[in-house]
Amino acid sequence: MTATRLAALLLVAMGFLAGCADSVSARIAARQTVYDAYPAETQARIARGQIRLGDDQDAVWMVYGEPTERLRRTDATGTGEVWIYKILGFSDRLYPSVRPVYHDIDGRLRGSYYLDDTPEYEWKEALRIEFTNGRVSAIQMRQ
Repeated sequence: MTATRLAALLLVAMGFLAGCADSVSARIAARQTVYDAYPAETQARIARGQIRLGDDQDAVWMVYGEPTERLRRTDATGTGEVWIYKILGFSDRLYPSVRPVYHDIDGRLRGSYYLDDTPEYEWKEALRIEFTNGRVSAIQMRQ
């Protein structure tokens, strides 16, 4: 990955996290009664935008908001839920794509190709939180 792409991806990720931090207080206000029921230490953590294993779905929602995707998962321990948060980033494409050209500038039909090396964007998973019995059982973050 080039330095330019890495810098752009970091800016997008920082914007995502900054956007989360700005709206944590708004989400806390939306569920104020739930927030007030937490112990003081948990309230302080949520206000700082931090979650831990064992937190419930309300705490995660207050910190990160609505997930991009929700999955239901079943394994030997039972049924759980997975919340996935995605950000828009550069594609990991290593080589330029070969694209067809059907018309030239004059509008004549041609059967040629050109190399397209412009960056492509795609949604990338930035955060995955797994819940078992309504509590956080695993947290995976993209580095």
